[in-house]
Amino acid sequence: MKNKLLTFAVVAIMSCMSGIVRAQNRTVTGKITNEQGTPLVATVTAKTTSNVATSSDESGLYSLSVPETADSLIVNSIGYMTKTVVIRNNVANIQLQVDGNYNLDEVVVIGYGTQRKGDLTAPVATVNMENALKRTVSTPMDALQGAVTGVQVVSSGAPGSTPTVRIRGVGSFNNESPLYVVDGMFMDNIDFLNPNDIADMSVLKDASGAAIYGVRAANGVIIVTTKKGSLNMKARVTYNGYAGLQTPTNVLKMANGQQYADYAIAVGNKNIVDNSISKFDPPGATSPSTNTDWYGELLRSNALIHNHNLDVQGGSEKISYSFGINYLDQDGIMDAENYHRKYNIRSQTEARVASWLKIGFTAHLNNFNAFAPNNAAFRQAYFAPPLYPSYDPDLELADPVKFGSSTTLGMSSSFWFNNPLATAYYNHNETKGFQVLPSAYVEAEFWQKKLTFRSQLSQRYQSTHNIQYTPVYYIDNDQRSQRSYLRSAQARNNNYVLDNLLTYRDEAGKHHWSVLLGQSTREERWRETWVSANDVPQSEEFWYVGQGAQGTGSATGYGEDGFRNAGISFFTRGTYDFDNKYLLTATFRADGSSKYQTKWGYFPSLGVGWVLSREKFMENQSVFNLLKLRGSWGLLGNDGIQPNAGYAIVNSGNNFSGIFGSVGENDGVRVPGYRVGRFFTQIRWEVVEEWDAGLDFALLNNRLNGTVDYYYRKTKDLAFDRPIPFMWDRVYGNWGSVANSGWEIGLDWKDQVGQLGYNIGANITTLKNKVTDIGALANIMNGFPEWSAEFPARIEANQPINYYYGYEVAGVYQTQAEINADPIASRYNQQNPGSPILPGYLKYKDQNENGELDEADRVNLGNYLPKLTYGFNVGLNYKKLDFSIAFQGVAGNKIHNLNRAMRRRYAQMNMDAAFMESLWNGEGSSNTHPSAAGSVASWNLQASSFFVESGAYLRIQNIQLGYNFKIRESIPVRIFATADRPAIFTRYNGFTPEVAGMGFDNNVYPISSTYSLGLNVTF
Repeated sequence: MKNKLLTFAVVAIMSCMSGIVRAQNRTVTGKITNEQGTPLVATVTAKTTSNVATSSDESGLYSLSVPETADSLIVNSIGYMTKTVVIRNNVANIQLQVDGNYNLDEVVVIGYGTQRKGDLTAPVATVNMENALKRTVSTPMDALQGAVTGVQVVSSGAPGSTPTVRIRGVGSFNNESPLYVVDGMFMDNIDFLNPNDIADMSVLKDASGAAIYGVRAANGVIIVTTKKGSLNMKARVTYNGYAGLQTPTNVLKMANGQQYADYAIAVGNKNIVDNSISKFDPPGATSPSTNTDWYGELLRSNALIHNHNLDVQGGSEKISYSFGINYLDQDGIMDAENYHRKYNIRSQTEARVASWLKIGFTAHLNNFNAFAPNNAAFRQAYFAPPLYPSYDPDLELADPVKFGSSTTLGMSSSFWFNNPLATAYYNHNETKGFQVLPSAYVEAEFWQKKLTFRSQLSQRYQSTHNIQYTPVYYIDNDQRSQRSYLRSAQARNNNYVLDNLLTYRDEAGKHHWSVLLGQSTREERWRETWVSANDVPQSEEFWYVGQGAQGTGSATGYGEDGFRNAGISFFTRGTYDFDNKYLLTATFRADGSSKYQTKWGYFPSLGVGWVLSREKFMENQSVFNLLKLRGSWGLLGNDGIQPNAGYAIVNSGNNFSGIFGSVGENDGVRVPGYRVGRFFTQIRWEVVEEWDAGLDFALLNNRLNGTVDYYYRKTKDLAFDRPIPFMWDRVYGNWGSVANSGWEIGLDWKDQVGQLGYNIGANITTLKNKVTDIGALANIMNGFPEWSAEFPARIEANQPINYYYGYEVAGVYQTQAEINADPIASRYNQQNPGSPILPGYLKYKDQNENGELDEADRVNLGNYLPKLTYGFNVGLNYKKLDFSIAFQGVAGNKIHNLNRAMRRRYAQMNMDAAFMESLWNGEGSSNTHPSAAGSVASWNLQASSFFVESGAYLRIQNIQLGYNFKIRESIPVRIFATADRPAIFTRYNGFTPEVAGMGFDNNVYPISSTYSLGLNVTF
């Protein structure tokens, strides 16, 4: 299948290239610059009956073969005035002037079409792909981090992992991811894409812009358009690639062997120290010499990443084409098998078969192989005492590898104290798969430049195969596998979207308008089947399950899962402007879905704009090139929640049974009882209502550009499950609402001083999140699985979503007299004489001042959503050199350090060095950390602000230095050196403050820095 697709793509491209016909009568060459002499990338078109065109390179140089009949060239560059130049000889150097109206004329990709930037009434953010491509990342959304207002990206260090993307906060308990539209196809993420394949990326953040996508748009929409060719474009081949090394950054420093030994003795675990000395040190030793740095053992100092892209673009008079192939290979920084490898093939062809008709075909083929690490190893590396070695040749029962065991220290067998290296080593979790995204369209222009019809069929087919295998091995009684285990899972996605669009555009004098009528049909299918077996040989050639298969003959487990959803939509959008000053956009979409009993939802939106800079009273001013006010309102939907369900459950067990016939010593007979629980969930999609007010401006001859927005978005019909009174059961429904509001500010300054060009950009987004209703419930307790009872997150009306709930630490008791004088401590000691509060214990704030620590003293300790996200960048170019640096950060969010909090159950665990060095050891020594003995006392291990830390950080996101030169006049070359995420400034005591989910850090995969060298050359 894959070979056939590849062959088809290659044949199609070669066919297109063979059809290129150009006159070769004479060649005109030259250089295009601005008024300051800076080279410009521009389109150069020869004015003839059949236009031929080319593009200048990054050095401003161009070469164009033109027929003898051509008498002039037309030169276009974004941000500059179009210029027509008479051809006098074979050399034409051209200088362009800045266009004061280019902000208005720039074309922006929106839902189901494009629109002039000057006509927008919604805050549509366009991504600078040139800056995004400076990042050495494996996914496009990682490249977007810190680059766009209103968008938060939370990265993970694991190779090939999917980042968390939030647009304007969180408005659902179920699904917070935006909708991605790739060349018309709906996607849940775009990890499969290589950033080099992307030509344009637009972020629809508000309801006015996104309502055209109806029930899929509540979390925002990201529209991706991949690279395409142009008519009459000379064939251009570009290679862009880099190779680099990834190194762990901000590695968490743990307590060393001597520090841990001193601590273990202080808390009553001296036997661990004695066992380490007895086992691993010579006779007569009095202190342990073993000092295993588990993170140092678990992490590679360097991991390879390399990325290669080849792109071909061009076109003849009637056919344009683009073809790209790229390959990414990324190893993980965990010192075990973990990697992500993928290659993409992209093909695009568009043919104008008649003056009124064009057809096109786009296809993406993605093939990948990902080996997922066992992240439990990082958790265990935090727990593991440094007093036993990673490998122990004297551990006779260890097989096949002589890994060390914590049981040699007298510690009980436990998952948390397992050898982290062995956990990483005895892991095989590999996924292979491929994905095909074909898209075909036909576009007819029935009324020249007025009425067009476009029909497009987009499809996605993905097939994945996941293999998990555990061999037979032994380390100790807990960390072992007595029987090998194989799990094989096949998953398939098969989706399609059919869009039919009729667009009418017209004008009369100063009146301009357009009307879009659309119909869309979609279907989504997903199915997974899995089978498992034991006693499977370790060699991969035997990893098959089934009678007659080469591997094991019978399955020990089998399962299947899947879904199938269908939808149909009708939508319309109308735009109107008068004299390009007064703007109006209205959108309406009706969505029908198979997922819900309520089949139809209706999503209107309205946007207005006023371009003040075109008014007469602004004519004589020289400050503003653009000044525009915007306002919008609309409704969006989120169908990424559970569908309607009707089912009956039979409950049995002791709660429903009875004992009958009990007399004297006769215990009677237990009679089983049963109860049928019958529920029907009447679910409908969540609905977002959003208001937005914005200001766009350009100042000082377009050197300063900016945008300011205030937004308020409220999610209604929030879906979650709640308990049924007097029953154990829960029922899922639309019970609540949540609001997000804030400011978005983006600024860009660009200027030229002599031969030095420079640009400065900055963006800031604020967020206020508040749950406004959860039905009749007082609150909902949530949190990290298995730990939510001890360290809860809480959902409550008029509070941020999933805030951390606990006591506020007011300090540390320094003396016994202070304890005796404190009502809370003295009462506690009276009630618990066997485990009293001692000097060096945490002091909790009595919120209601009743002299008792009770439920009323638990408060909001913060939550995981940043109140502020920001990014800023600086770029310089001088002659052949260019330099850029970008920063990104967040503030106002909290992280629950679950690593430290787990001491509640595991007193023998190690701790980070910062914790150890801050412990209280006498009056006045610390007012923030407990004593060693107090660190394992239950009083200090309650949910409190002690375990909640600031998640604020500032990261140097990217530094790049480039050098531009030419091999020949027609072959520009750029070499560059990049440092990606080289440094972070944070006070958080963990690997990274980027923690996905609700911000509970239980040792995530570390973020790495990448240092690389790259090459870009165009032929």
